[in-house]
Amino acid sequence: MVKATDSKGKTLAAAAKLFRQQGYHGTALQDILAAAGSPRGSLYFHFPKGKEEIGGAALTLAGEALRQAIAKAAEASENAEMFLTRMVRGMASDLEKSDYQEGCPIATTALETAAQSEVLGAATRNAFQKWELEIKRGLFRFGMPAGDADLAATMVLSQLEGALLLARTYRSLEPLRRAEQAVKLLVRGQKAE
Repeated sequence: MVKATDSKGKTLAAAAKLFRQQGYHGTALQDILAAAGSPRGSLYFHFPKGKEEIGGAALTLAGEALRQAIAKAAEASENAEMFLTRMVRGMASDLEKSDYQEGCPIATTALETAAQSEVLGAATRNAFQKWELEIKRGLFRFGMPAGDADLAATMVLSQLEGALLLARTYRSLEPLRRAEQAVKLLVRGQKAE
């Protein structure tokens, strides 16, 4: 997650972390202020529309951080299998470091708010779409045809989202280890065709 030094940045980083851990509805404005160490007045100065505005901006921040991590995984890899392995292991490492408190930075909020709030729904859709596109770019970069890369990106993202949910619920990295094997099989199957 992005480290910020200004009041607005600290507020967004704190909100993103709290939403990731306990969801949007489970996070009160005072929780965000306390975690950010920001005065109440700065909240209304930077976010005059309140919690929903903070939520949209925090989700955008968290989504962009993961999109960049996916892009870096592709850049640092020599092939599609290595790219997907880096993605899965990065997610597993983050989950384990947080003692299974922080799964996907978007999913918890998406599940509880996407149908209720256009602002939050748009932020979560945008994040997921950007991740999917970044995965597609990585796969295409390593030689997968565009149409196949499009389909595979959806499969990979779905696999990883489900694995993160199970890993966090089970408090075990085993679902992510299995997801890593599944996405490797997907790439290997592509090579065989």
